[in-house]
This record gives sequence, C-alpha cells and structure tokens, in this order.
Amino acid sequence: SMFSEIDIEKLKSKLKDYSKDYKENFNQIEKYIKSEIDEISKLKASKKSIIPEISFNQINQRNTKFVESIKKRGCVIVRDVFENLTIERLNNDLEKYIEENNYYDDQKKKSGLDKYFSDLKSSKPQIMGLYWSKAQMEIRHSENMLKVKKWLNNLWIYKNDEYEVFDPSKELSYADRVRRREPGDNTLGLSPHCDAGSVERWSDDYYQKIYKDIFSDNFLKFNPFDAKYRDKTSEFESPAVAHVFRTFQGWTALTEQGPNDGTLQLIPIAKAMAYILTRALLDDVPKDELCGSKLGKALSVNKEYHSLLLEGLISIPNMKPGDTVWWHPDVVHAVEDKHLGKNYSNVVYVGSTPYCKKNLDYVRKQAKKFLKGESPPDFAAEDFETNYKGRIKIENLTPLAKKLLAIEN
Repeated sequence: SMFSEIDIEKLKSKLKDYSKDYKENFNQIEKYIKSEIDEISKLKASKKSIIPEISFNQINQRNTKFVESIKKRGCVIVRDVFENLTIERLNNDLEKYIEENNYYDDQKKKSGLDKYFSDLKSSKPQIMGLYWSKAQMEIRHSENMLKVKKWLNNLWIYKNDEYEVFDPSKELSYADRVRRREPGDNTLGLSPHCDAGSVERWSDDYYQKIYKDIFSDNFLKFNPFDAKYRDKTSEFESPAVAHVFRTFQGWTALTEQGPNDGTLQLIPIAKAMAYILTRALLDDVPKDELCGSKLGKALSVNKEYHSLLLEGLISIPNMKPGDTVWWHPDVVHAVEDKHLGKNYSNVVYVGSTPYCKKNLDYVRKQAKKFLKGESPPDFAAEDFETNYKGRIKIENLTPLAKKLLAIEN
C-alpha cells in the first residue's frame, strides 16, 4: 500500500526534533486549547453565540474586532446570501431532479464506490453524488456567492516575500455534493474529522513548512490564515480527497435547519490543528500510528486521543434558507447523528476556491468531467448524472459560470 512508503516512526522522530522538548511543546499547546475550551463552555452555558455571524449586506463594512473573532474561531456564518424565493425554487428544482432521475435506485447499484468516510464511526451519509443540477450550479455561480468568497479570501495573507499564493479577487468553481436528510434519519452522522489531507498533514514537505512553528515551539506565532505553501501540498490519490486549496469549506442552506436537525457541528478553534499534530508525537501513541489517521481517509478526531478537543464540539445555530456557513480547512467538523426535526434538512456544499495554479489545474480536469456530466476528479467515479434530465450543460451557463469553471469558449 501507499502507506508502507511512509515510515511513521522515522517521521515522528524528525518532527519531535524540531522542538527543544516535544512534550513541553504539547503542554503549552494544550494549555491554550484548554483556555479556548473553557471560554466555549462558558458561552454555551450562558446561551451566548460562539460562531461569528454577519449578514450578506454587511460583509464589506470594516470591522476589525469581528474579523479577529473569525480568525480565532476559524468559522463564520453569512446570512441572507440568497433570497427566500430563489432558494425555494432551487430546492424544489433539486428535489425534482433527484426524483425524476431515480437517484435512489442508482445509488443502491453503486454503493461502496465511495470509501472516504468508511472508517468514521457513524454510518454512510445521506450525501448525494450529484454535482451538476441547476440548484448547485446557480448557487455556485451567483454574483452574491462570488462577493462572499472574495471577502473570505481576503481574510487570508495571500502574498509573502516569495510569491503570491492566490488572487483573492478571482475565484474558481469547485463542484461538490448535496446533503439531503429526511426527518428521523439516523444514518448520516459523520464523526469529527478534517478534510484536505490526513497523514499528509504530518508527512507532506509543504505541510511540514506550513506547520513548522507548531512543531518548533513557536505555536503562538503560528497563523492559520497565512496561505504560504497551502497551494503546494500534495495529497495521496484516493476518491474524495480534495486536490484543491479551499480558503474555507462551506455550505448553503436550502431548507431551515438547526441543532438536532442532523446539522453541522464545529470545534470553533482555528488553531486546534496544533493539538492534533503534536498529540500524535506523545509516547502513548503506538510508534507507527498517528492517533488513528489513515491514508486516503478523513483525518480522524477521536475520544481516545482528542477528548479535550471534543469538549469544544458545538452544533451551529439555526440556519434559514439562503444562509451560508464557512469553516477553515483546519477546523474540525462533524454532522449530528440524528435528525430529530420534522422536515428535510438540505444543503449544497460550496467551498471558497481562490485562483491559483493548484486550483486551476484541478478545475481544468473538472471541466472535462462537467462536459460529459461525470463525477468530478476528487470524487468516486459514480457518474450518476451522465444521462440525467435537467442536468446543466455548457449552453445553459452564464458567462460568469464559464469563467469560474475555466471553460474557454
């Protein structure tokens, strides 16, 4: 297997050597995380909001304190990005698309192709391998969405003394899936994890540079929003491992949903990755293991090694149709096990994918798939939509959509 190419034991001793005392380094990081967890627990107990929130028409007002809270929490909710009527229409379109094309029958035939989440304790999600419906395309390629993403990209340091990592004013379009949970569903839960690399976060040369301050006793200096080298990491080949650099992962609500509706959970600590990375170097972890992380799977955050962090896991507040939620690629997230609500809870995944070589290379490959209606390169090749009625084709695209999809006319 690819895994055998990586000598975990040797890798860990290299990473330990970055530090004067790797145990003391972990203790310092743990202290910081403890104080963050205490703060989250206090806010939770007094029912105060924890995740920064802003409405779409306020995003460009300069508010330093607000921006600082996003950088500390690593996540933000932007409300009212889309009008209610628009979302209602798109949600109906999506349901029609799913039903008219008998998606559920298709999925039964092809289940098992997507192995990305198979090791996370909760069972297979009700996340659908659909990418090219009208609802997804319209949301991804709307002017409002572009404004939000430019604002999000600008929260990052995108230039350094060596090079410009990305152009914050130019976006590309990363096709992702939809989540559609029926009331009473308890099959979807996703245990806490991170995307954008699991083992790679320790083993990849560029990830080691990104996280150098963490391993070398400079944790306080580490800035999760410095994009330097984030565009240069390389991921192991596997279905559903992202080969793009997203400044934020996110989704748009198609239906109203809140806590207990099988919704998103986050650990709102932007620097939590430091705890995960240095925890794996401690002596109670088997020599050839990284706290349960496996190649080609989501990065695992679990009770055995990360129970302190998991105390900070919170459900996001109530979301209305047209609201969006965004989280930094290092932020631990999960999906509630049970949907106890009365209605479908539907979302369209849309991440922020700024213009840089890594992303452009991917989006050009993705364009070839789009033209045939196949699954994008990052996802299991289920190719449900090749003959679907109502799939968006090149002639339906707006000029902006063509630009974002890197489809040259």
